[in-house]
Amino acid sequence: MLNRNFHYIAKVLDYLPADTVLDGELVVMDSDGGSNFNLLPFETHQIRCTRDDKDPQRKIFDVQSLYPQRENEMKHSVIAGLFLVMTASGASAQINAGEQKPEASLPFNMVQVTTLNLPWRIAFLPDGRMLITEKTGGLQLVTQQGAKTPVTNVPAVLSRGQGGMLGVYLSPQYVKNQNVYLTYSEPGNGGSSLALARARLKIGKGAASLEGLKVIWRDGERGEGGQFGAAIAFSPDGKYLFLSSGDRQRMTPAQDPNQPLGKILRLTLDGKPAPGNPLAGKIGAASVPVIDPPEDTVAAKTAPVVRTYTFPGPNLTPSETWASGVRTPYGLAFAPDGRLWELEHGPRGGDELNLIEPGKNYGWPLVSYGHNYNGVPVPSPDTRPDLTKPVIYWVPVIAPGNLMFYKGALFPQWNGSAFASGLSSKALIRIPFDGKGGAQTAERWDMGRRVRDVEVAPDGALWMIEDAKPGGLFRLTPLGMAVSAPAAQPATPALTPSGSTTLNASNVEHVKSVIADNNCLLCHRIGRDGGDIGPSLNGVGTRRTADLIRATIVSPPSTTSASTPNPMPSYENKIAGEDLKSLVHYLSTLPPLP
Repeated sequence: MLNRNFHYIAKVLDYLPADTVLDGELVVMDSDGGSNFNLLPFETHQIRCTRDDKDPQRKIFDVQSLYPQRENEMKHSVIAGLFLVMTASGASAQINAGEQKPEASLPFNMVQVTTLNLPWRIAFLPDGRMLITEKTGGLQLVTQQGAKTPVTNVPAVLSRGQGGMLGVYLSPQYVKNQNVYLTYSEPGNGGSSLALARARLKIGKGAASLEGLKVIWRDGERGEGGQFGAAIAFSPDGKYLFLSSGDRQRMTPAQDPNQPLGKILRLTLDGKPAPGNPLAGKIGAASVPVIDPPEDTVAAKTAPVVRTYTFPGPNLTPSETWASGVRTPYGLAFAPDGRLWELEHGPRGGDELNLIEPGKNYGWPLVSYGHNYNGVPVPSPDTRPDLTKPVIYWVPVIAPGNLMFYKGALFPQWNGSAFASGLSSKALIRIPFDGKGGAQTAERWDMGRRVRDVEVAPDGALWMIEDAKPGGLFRLTPLGMAVSAPAAQPATPALTPSGSTTLNASNVEHVKSVIADNNCLLCHRIGRDGGDIGPSLNGVGTRRTADLIRATIVSPPSTTSASTPNPMPSYENKIAGEDLKSLVHYLSTLPPLP
């Protein structure tokens, strides 16, 4: 009979349907065909599932003990019948996407634009330029041609391990107030802590700076450990700020309602507890214990207290908390249907995609589909029906960098899908959603480098940064399209229409503002300014009638002249009336370049 204390690998073949998911305990019969059985609980054994190449309907189950240190005791190989004992809870099956293989080729062009010093996060300005954080402490303003301008007046950070300058995000009202938000590891006595700051971005000629920077939220505990989280997502109505706070590798605080570690927080745009939170108005303990990162989840339960942190005022953590029990939440984003999703690192296995709902507990460090790095097991989520399971998990891990939802014109077939970046997996993964709280992975592409962040530009191109020193900044566009980068920002057209009899100087300036407001020069050239994704507009009036120009703006054709999908969106609801009439006349009279 198999002994669960022994290390063994059992390859077991069973003709179960291809969509069968193991949930409960395995019953494995001895290879000699005897009647002795042994139960293998999921919290002490890792079960991987792959398809049989000869029969896609058959699955191959790889069963491995999570006690490799006992390997010298015995190795027992089993090829036998496999039976599934369902647990009484009847919990729904989760998707393990860890064994997904990369696609054979990439569906996009990838061009490196520049390099940065350990880049961490990208935030696009409305004009197409980017703010990019560098973990070592910098913040760069970067054009789409790769020109970099250091942003001054950034806060001090403790760049060590996984800490440093982390997230940068534009305020939902950026066009009005030019506010940006930064997340970073703030230095202090005893180590560092996650801080959230807000400042106004000031851009001048060849210079950029942060003005009036103010820390609006911080974890004052300080201490050792990485896994800051530091991701922000703004509510769809733009009124609230969701902040992910990692467990700092200390584990147990994720289950302590008095500590912000291991939580998803819901705040106002000023960093205060948001009204309507599950424990709105509740005050936590005046002081909390601080521990150093323990060896594993078992040792964390009795980890020595290195000091006690006393809050300088009321402990607002309970009233700030939206959800708890998360580990390393690097991805946080709202789907088009308004649902909030979080993507996090597991320990040794068990990365998770979670649907975040108010008041839910996502289990860390009580449960995980992975186990501790030293082999000490963590109970499976299947053992705790009171805790919320992930929708997708990854064993082996992908080591996610971020999560974002795509909306753009260049890849219309992907609108509504999310993209997850992968660090150790060096992957980019597309995740479609069913609109009912479900998701599954689609394509997985091998990018050949550690992908820290992927974001979408105003023109719909994907931009990606590499986790390296130096780390590349890459632009991704559909195959078959021009790959040169567009202008970094909408520029004033160098040429004005000649022979115009109906547009005066004031009208011309208004037309230029319409062009700028709709980011036309990100894709098209006027004069010597603009991009090369779409055809040049210089001399367009010599090639098309005014009616054809108007029709193209209002209802562009679905394909280009090269029979590729046309990325140009319809401007029917954006440019109309006198604006449309003036724009058509302006374009019709643009001369060709000399």
